Formats: sequence, structure tokens, C-alpha cells
Amino acid sequence: MSGTNIDADLLYYSRGEDNSSYRPVLTGDVYENLLLPGSTGTERNRTVIILQHPCSMRTNGVDLVWHILAAEVTKHKPLTPQEWAGGNFRLMPLPDLYPEVTSGKRDQAANFVNLYTLTPTQLESATRVASLSEFGINLLLQRWVHYSARVIVPTFQFQEATAGFCMEADLLEEWCEALSDGDSPQAIHEAGTECMTWLREDRGGYTYQGMLQDSQTRSAVRRAMRKEMKQRLHD
Repeated sequence: MSGTNIDADLLYYSRGEDNSSYRPVLTGDVYENLLLPGSTGTERNRTVIILQHPCSMRTNGVDLVWHILAAEVTKHKPLTPQEWAGGNFRLMPLPDLYPEVTSGKRDQAANFVNLYTLTPTQLESATRVASLSEFGINLLLQRWVHYSARVIVPTFQFQEATAGFCMEADLLEEWCEALSDGDSPQAIHEAGTECMTWLREDRGGYTYQGMLQDSQTRSAVRRAMRKEMKQRLHD
């Protein structure tokens, strides 16, 4: 936090034009243009944020499960640090979600009261407008658990549980951007499948995917992957 509100630069991995189609769907991704019902049953285009934990989001490391948990995102004034810490736990503030606009749409918040389960097809037809950083994901999970169970879990504990999955998403994005045959969903899916096969290959009692769960060995996996990518690009 800085000044009178939350430091948006710490919350986001990407926003707007910085979003990449090569990045896999992850906890904390914000999608817009989803036709969904409200409390009265009226359907309209809505914006949501993914709440599902990374390890429960995919059946095989690539394909999404049939329903993904998400919360609605709507316009909301930024919360001060005091408001962030002192209540409002049903909300996950998303300041400067749309930094390119100057209207009230610029600042948003996820509301844990308004939940949806979305199919992979719905997400494919929607537009990703932002992805949270690791810090942002940890704060999202902290507030979601606090709202759901009235327990405050320190963000460093979420970091221990999510860091490996976040690194896996980073590696998948890097691999697909470098090695996929175009940017179509099918080409990215095929490249992602190749990456997961490489990460899960048995290397004498261990896998690179397993090594991503240990902070001591993550950098070794990244080095090995870049070496593998370089070789594939020159084959």
C-alpha cells in the first residue's frame, strides 16, 4: 500500500494490452463480456475474477475442469489502507483495473457475495482484461478465505502454496509464446500440452513439475526449460 490507497502496480501481473493470449487461465484473472444472470435473474454482460485455486482448476495440467468458480467484479471506489484492514472483507479491491480510462469504470472490486461457476467455453468466449501478480493472488485468497471462514491466513502461507503453480503458469506462457505454431487457441493448447508433458517427464524419480514446488529448485527448472526451448527452436 502507498499513500491513501492500494498500490495497483503490486496487484497486477498484466492489464489491458499487456495481457497475453499465451498465458494459461489462473486464479486472479479478470474476464469481461460474460452474459450472466443477476440476483433478479436478468442477464447482462458482466465481469468476473477467477477464485479457483490453480491445483483444482485443471484435469491434466492443460484442460480446465468443467466448472470454474468466479466472483462478479463491479465499479467501486478505491479502499484506503484503513478500509482494507478494517473490514469490507466481502470485497477484493481492484484499483486501476482499467488504467487507460478516467471515468468511474477505472476502479473496480470483486464481490464474494455474487458467485458464478463458469464453463471453459464461457471463458474462451470472454475477454481477459487483467491478471493478478503473485502478491495479488495471495491477497485475493486471503480475503476470500477470511470472508468464507472468518480466518485470517498470512499471505506468506498462501505464497508457499501457490508459488510453484504461478511459476508453472509463467513457464507455460513463455514456452507457448516461443514454440506454438501461431496464436490460435488450438496451437496454444498443443504447445501447452507439449510443455506439460516435458514438465511431467520422469527423470529418475523426480519431475520438473515437482521441482517447481520447492523454492530451492525452481530456478533450475527455468534454466532447463530455456535450454530445451533453444534446442527445439534450432531443430
